[in-house]
Amino acid sequence: MAVYPLVKGYKLRATKTNSCGLPQSGASSYVVTDGFVSTQLSPQFQEADELEQRNAEGRICVQDRTPPERKYYNLTITLCQVNTCLISLFTSWAQELDWDGNAVGFRDQRRVESDYGTAVELWAGGKAATDCPVPTDDSIFTAGGSGRFYGYLLTFGTEWVPGDIEVSASVSNFTLTGISFAGPQWGLGPWNVVAADADNTPRRLLNPISADQHLVNMRTPVPPPDSTPGDECCPLAITTQFSGTNYYFGGPASAPAIAIAPEPADCTP
Repeated sequence: MAVYPLVKGYKLRATKTNSCGLPQSGASSYVVTDGFVSTQLSPQFQEADELEQRNAEGRICVQDRTPPERKYYNLTITLCQVNTCLISLFTSWAQELDWDGNAVGFRDQRRVESDYGTAVELWAGGKAATDCPVPTDDSIFTAGGSGRFYGYLLTFGTEWVPGDIEVSASVSNFTLTGISFAGPQWGLGPWNVVAADADNTPRRLLNPISADQHLVNMRTPVPPPDSTPGDECCPLAITTQFSGTNYYFGGPASAPAIAIAPEPADCTP
């Protein structure tokens, strides 16, 4: 049973995707940061409809109701350090460059990006009572990892827009809001985020994202990744990373997808 509190947010990783959750290769396709204040997911439901028919006397002769359904989540990310590449990754806004080609800001655009989206992964803290089980034999000494577990959340967002921009004699934060969508083409994902064995060897998701799922929320012993270096986003080349028999979804003759994702290209400032 997974019972754990969500206390503290350690890292946020954002990966560019298409509208179906397929990771997009490019020179600036993902970023890892701890420069956020909070992330909020608010479910939006299609309310249940009461169905009834009254007879000529005014009494109910037929009564039923449609079940409520989750439509999507409203997503809100509050940033405490406005990284221009992160803003561009979420909104598709152009970065403003200086004379030497360095990003120094961004410019907005009239059209809200809805053709592409962003996979958002979050690592949270909070220790559960089940995190440190009492050993029953000496196999505990062969287990890898620090013994810590983390809350892991994965969702997919699009239609990202900024909130109010305030400049005053106080600390100002930058807010992005969007809506979630199903990302079945994420599959097992391009990142190693769960344990593959008792040694806590990091691997991709055990089960692919389905066409009905907007959110994955679970416990994992795999720690969050390090923040990406510098102020720029990092390159991602899926077809190069998943090459040969390292299949992302699978290969010929029902060859399975690879369990452990290869390392992405080097990301240096």
